[in-house]
Amino acid sequence: MRITSLELTNFRSFRSTQKIDFAPVTLLFGPNSVGKSTVLMALFYVQQILEKGHCDPVRLDAEGEKHIGGFKNLVNGRDLSKQIVLKITCDKRGTIGSSYNQVAELIDEELGLTVDTPAADADKIAIELHIGTSKRTNAAYVACYRVWFDDQLIAELTSDDGLKQPVISYLNYRHQALICDEDADYQSDFDDGDFVSRFQEIVNEPRMVEGYSPGVAYDENIEVLTHVPIGFKGFAGALPVLHKALHTSLYFHDRIISARVHEILSDVVVAPLDNLLELLKDSLCIGPLRVVPDALHQTNPYPQQKDWYSGAAAWDVVGRTGNQVLAINQWMGDANRLNLGYSIRNKSVMSRVVYTGGRDALSELGAAIEQFGDELQLTISKEDLAENPQAEQVPVSIEDVKAVFHKTEKYAESKNLPKNTEAHNKVVLWDEINNIEVSSSDIGVGVSQLFPLIVAAVDRQKGIVACEQPELHVHPRVQVGIGDLLTQNSGKKNFLIETHSEHLILRILKRIRQTTDNELPEDVCPVHPGDVSIVYMEPTPYGTKAKRIEIDEDGEFRQRWPKGFFAERREELMS
Repeated sequence: MRITSLELTNFRSFRSTQKIDFAPVTLLFGPNSVGKSTVLMALFYVQQILEKGHCDPVRLDAEGEKHIGGFKNLVNGRDLSKQIVLKITCDKRGTIGSSYNQVAELIDEELGLTVDTPAADADKIAIELHIGTSKRTNAAYVACYRVWFDDQLIAELTSDDGLKQPVISYLNYRHQALICDEDADYQSDFDDGDFVSRFQEIVNEPRMVEGYSPGVAYDENIEVLTHVPIGFKGFAGALPVLHKALHTSLYFHDRIISARVHEILSDVVVAPLDNLLELLKDSLCIGPLRVVPDALHQTNPYPQQKDWYSGAAAWDVVGRTGNQVLAINQWMGDANRLNLGYSIRNKSVMSRVVYTGGRDALSELGAAIEQFGDELQLTISKEDLAENPQAEQVPVSIEDVKAVFHKTEKYAESKNLPKNTEAHNKVVLWDEINNIEVSSSDIGVGVSQLFPLIVAAVDRQKGIVACEQPELHVHPRVQVGIGDLLTQNSGKKNFLIETHSEHLILRILKRIRQTTDNELPEDVCPVHPGDVSIVYMEPTPYGTKAKRIEIDEDGEFRQRWPKGFFAERREELMS
């Protein structure tokens, strides 16, 4: 499952609806403070709503608990009368994902209901959330939730201002996902105002009220017949409770029919949210300023999504298991890649441990010998010297005592007693030029700033890898290599990159051109125009505008870049 687009309305600097088209590699360009990081923020805001019901968060968890100031700072113009609208479209890529389809597998098809999960045959799923503030409770909530299967609206859920009774306010009973072969007879009688499917009849017929019947409600200009709103147990307003079968006000005498109807409804309105949340939880965001671990850094065995924003999670992931060390080293060290001059190595430290200061006399004696060596003088007496200080004392050779200790150690080894050595394994940075171990604080800051993106690109297998300005503090030659890092590691994940780097995009355009001309280097995978989405953002008096710049097979822009393509360089050279 992959996100293919994000639409924003009334979200921060975006006033009118702006669509961001995603590709395996999506690059966001534009002047400072135009709203590039807002695109990243919108995705993780949706995650926090779905995961915790936080429509009014002061901090955004996935972005390292970054302070965002709540709904009033997220809605355009801080106008609380407006609603934020966020729409995410996903390509299912052949997956079914979450499903509540259980009863259908145990019974035959005599019910006349679809036997598949409604989303099984859909190639695209779109989810739209309307977030506003309640005048009654002065709280932010999801006022409306809509879901599309294959570009066709299938359901709408709404919540009242008091958040007391959310309802399924619209169901498209004519959507192909809710129609089965047995419904042919219903559709043949469609002109008579009958129900279009057995499913619609089951859901609505027992609930018809006076003056509200199929014949009266039918309108040939709309896609759906009568639908009586269905109350359900909500979450954060109009959202259903995630990861659970939908609990509604519907009641049926037949328990099998009741279970099957609720499974179908759950697959329509709950499963898409389950799948989107899992995708977002598998995603991460690397902030613009990454930490540089010092010599006292200890690996966190349980890195969280929020730890990626500072970059700390990258050092934890590699340090904990040595994940993907070979692939990381290829990107860091190969001359035809980033060529940073450093690599990751596994370091094993064997240490000898001696414990002294115990309560037994032998331990105290051993400690004394270790400390004073040959300067120590030993005597032994048959009497208690504390009671008779004048008792006879016989000198003892230090060498003889050491021999006794040596025999004691050999005896412990022969009996498989605990050994006094310990082994510590850790991952360290290696300077390939000087052939020495170095700490992260000893290397150029650009290398440490780029390291989290390298680890995420290699280690993450799905979701979105978002990064703000990966080119910070690195040489233009390395910025060019970042273009390959992204396109050669996209796989099942999306890269969402906020950048100002001309060098990065020039490398990607070159790879597209080389793919068309069959001139790619042997170890480089093809790059096509559809693999990259370049989105340029510019401020206007009416809010930020986003425009995708199309690329042709020759690696050239199909449209003119707004105000020129990195025109500053040309102006400085020619003027």
